[in-house]
Amino acid sequence: MKYNKFDGMKVLSLDAKDVGEVSGLEVDTKNWKVTHIHIELTDNAIKGLNIRKPLIGKVNICFPVGFIQKVGDVITLARNLDGLRKVPECR
Repeated sequence: MKYNKFDGMKVLSLDAKDVGEVSGLEVDTKNWKVTHIHIELTDNAIKGLNIRKPLIGKVNICFPVGFIQKVGDVITLARNLDGLRKVPECR
């Protein structure tokens, strides 16, 4: 599947909360495998995760692809919204 198929794709948590949308991918160039998806969080997800929103810019988290439950019209994560608290921001 091409990257542009994922770019902007909606991401839902296991408890059907709108988490955000795909804003990028991380690739392990040694093995040529996608390791993480970058998710640009919605304002509601930012509030739900108690993340301080920057004045300028967006909040992106780097979610491991091993914890993706399903990919279809949307990406469904194998974690509920609360389970995303320990997922690091992308740097």
